[in-house]
Amino acid sequence: MKAGSNPVNVEVEKVKKEDIEKFVEESAVVKLENETSVYSVAGGRILEVFPVVGETINKGDILTKMDDSQLKLGIKALELKKQALSAQYDEAVKGASQNEIRKLEALIKSAEASYNSANRAAQNNNKLYEAGAISEDTYQNSLTSLASAEATLEAAKTSLDIANQGKSEFVRRQYQAQISELQLQINESVKNLDNLIVRSPISGTIMSSETVAGKTTQPGALLFQIGDIGHIYLESDILISDIGDVKVGSPVLISNDDLGINTIKGTVRKIYPKAFSKVSELGIEQKRIKIEIDFNEATTLLKPEYDMDISIITNSKTNALTISEKAIFEIDGKSNVFINEGGILRIQQIEKGIESKDRVEILNGLEEGNEVILSPDISLKEGMKVRLSQ
Repeated sequence: MKAGSNPVNVEVEKVKKEDIEKFVEESAVVKLENETSVYSVAGGRILEVFPVVGETINKGDILTKMDDSQLKLGIKALELKKQALSAQYDEAVKGASQNEIRKLEALIKSAEASYNSANRAAQNNNKLYEAGAISEDTYQNSLTSLASAEATLEAAKTSLDIANQGKSEFVRRQYQAQISELQLQINESVKNLDNLIVRSPISGTIMSSETVAGKTTQPGALLFQIGDIGHIYLESDILISDIGDVKVGSPVLISNDDLGINTIKGTVRKIYPKAFSKVSELGIEQKRIKIEIDFNEATTLLKPEYDMDISIITNSKTNALTISEKAIFEIDGKSNVFINEGGILRIQQIEKGIESKDRVEILNGLEEGNEVILSPDISLKEGMKVRLSQ
């Protein structure tokens, strides 16, 4: 279109100075700061369930009690068995009576006398045998009698030792091992008895209950979820492509239109060191990094597992020159705008700074008050006449 042609209607805006912020926008979920799941250690029938969902409890408060009657009967049976075995042990290791000791001592004296007599006979027969006065059979018979007398003496001494010492150490250890094993069973049963009373490991609020009175539960079954609803934070999964701009300490704006929450302020407190794969709602697998966000102010509006919208401020500038992103177009990879100069279009190359939603910072190429054309189409050419749309 030539300069003398009819002017084209255009929409313009003036370059202005304002504060601008760059955001990483994502969703986040409200989490409890201190949350735990309570599982059943022992199995059994639930007799009582004390707290209800939403009730506040203290650490150590009783949550449930299970039927302990069978376990108590088992403990009683073990204790009676231990008592009986202990009585057997006491009887087995008890020493012989004084009367038995005296009899064994008399037997030893008799055996010693027989041994001494046999020894003298053997010595005399040895001399007679060497002198040729008796036969070899007579001499060997005297040696056999000596050996028998010696064995009888040793047996009598051993019997006295056993009577004085009681049962052998092996027998003692057998009894002691059986008694110790029973005590271990009793201790384990008492421990299991304690496990039938389930107590809260933390102070907090009952978030969910998975059991009722009369229900039979198994070891390892989930019973309760408990959390401290007074202390919450946010979790969010950030795309790998965006995480480079996010830092610990980055400010965060938190909102939820459905809840009527506008801009609660928060701060990034933790960035996890390892990425993970997550499938998007469109079915695309993406690499993401989990972060945690602290609230800068107390709020009673949010509950666990609420979904929130977050804007993480990764860069900001005050009093920056800005224009709408709708004014910018690309020529040979360079950013440009149309400027209205007295009703005539002029192309101006620009250098962009911070880009935030629909606003862009201009580092070079424009001045405050310049009029730029919004949403220029391909029919606009430099030098065309324009007039402002009403």
